[in-house]
Amino acid sequence: MVEHTVNKSNSNLSTNIWGAEAILSKSEWLGNKAIKKVRIPKKYRIAPLDIELRKNRTATESKLLVAAKKNGVITPYIFEIDIVNTTIVMEYIEGKLVKSILDSELELQNKLNIVKEIGKQVGKLHNNDIIHGDLTTSNILERDTKFVFIDFGLGKFSSAIEDKAVDILLIKKCFISTHTEYNRELFLAFQEGYKETVSNFKTIFKRAVKVEARGRHLNEEQLFRDYLL
Repeated sequence: MVEHTVNKSNSNLSTNIWGAEAILSKSEWLGNKAIKKVRIPKKYRIAPLDIELRKNRTATESKLLVAAKKNGVITPYIFEIDIVNTTIVMEYIEGKLVKSILDSELELQNKLNIVKEIGKQVGKLHNNDIIHGDLTTSNILERDTKFVFIDFGLGKFSSAIEDKAVDILLIKKCFISTHTEYNRELFLAFQEGYKETVSNFKTIFKRAVKVEARGRHLNEEQLFRDYLL
């Protein structure tokens, strides 16, 4: 499940964007440009459960954004949290989607350098048991040569190896589906950065192989060449 529409770069946000779980809109907070994220009710859910779920996800996303920033990963600053109304007001990021950068005419080596750095940053998240939950190049912005991670709406705190492996698989699937031409080179570069940060990277990659093989009904041996094991 995704929680956003295709065009979610803050720089391009001129109207409300309706996602699967929330509405994003441009706002202002004490004179600062801001983004307001409001989780919307779901009619198919029982009302008391719906509001509890939306409150929990709002609180969790806020905590994840703060925890990531504390551990050296750039995320939007949170200006205001309204748990009752399931709303987060956060910093408006002036930047360019990594998706757009990887789709540009930039030289391949520069793209690989970008993805390697992103791998390092994801490693920082995982070292602190922060699971993004929707790890794609549409949820990372470049601003002043630094990378800003956004939309932790499907994320959670977890020390489970499998949860970290699923994050790895999400970025792999993103490279395959969105950046098809050089997907293998990109995924290998991502892993190079990740393993520089995460000491137990092999354990996580091995679990990613198991999860992927299970989901695609393949033998694990068929996937080993995709991973730095």
